[in-house]
Amino acid sequence: MMNKDHSWFLIATVVIVAAFIFMWYQIRVPYKDQIPNQQWITNTISVNGEGKAYAVPDTFVINASVSENGKTTKEAQTKMEEKILKIKELLWNNDIKKENIKTVSVNVYPEYDRSSSQRKLLWYKAEQNMEIEINWSGFTQKWAIIISQFGDVWWINVNNTYFNLKDKDKAVQEARTKAFENAKQKAEQLAKLWDLNLWKASMISESESSNIPWPYPVMYDMAKSVGWAWEATMNTQTISAWQSEITVYLQIVYEVR
Repeated sequence: MMNKDHSWFLIATVVIVAAFIFMWYQIRVPYKDQIPNQQWITNTISVNGEGKAYAVPDTFVINASVSENGKTTKEAQTKMEEKILKIKELLWNNDIKKENIKTVSVNVYPEYDRSSSQRKLLWYKAEQNMEIEINWSGFTQKWAIIISQFGDVWWINVNNTYFNLKDKDKAVQEARTKAFENAKQKAEQLAKLWDLNLWKASMISESESSNIPWPYPVMYDMAKSVGWAWEATMNTQTISAWQSEITVYLQIVYEVR
């Protein structure tokens, strides 16, 4: 009988001691430390920031295509390559480097007369698309002259022209700094309205856009110097024709206490 009572006493003692240890652990150790693998949830404020910076384009790009017809694919390709060589010599004479003349695509295909029920082979067409970059200090004067000289080469099409900004790191950094300051100012204002203290950023995401103007206003001014006929009416732009607008957008989540 004594042994049985003694066993129950030991069991009760162990249960009581375990209960006291559990209560002590709950009081002394924060709950978030008890679950190390669970992300601790805090109060946060999410804000968006926007910053803009401006830079002058450093490159002018010309997309052009050349095509030739021939009775055979070899004849069409040979005639096209002769024309490409003339274009390259023209560009080299205007101080365009070889590495700034890129072949985008080359196609050779047959063309048919489909006016009757039976199609008839007309010729083979060879076509090459090129990208030409003018990125030295004189491109503002040189590009219109180059396009004008393209007229001396038969069957060359200027498909597209545009400004580009290759070295935009400095402008992006400036815009990012402005975007961060804009977002932080919003977060501080919101925290103050809610009587909270802004602590630290727990998440930041970024996106970027560039508004590089099309060269139409400049094309008009430059074209007049080489005798082209252009209409004088041009749309008014909100930024300078020689200015690129870089915008950085930030979304920042701040912890508050």
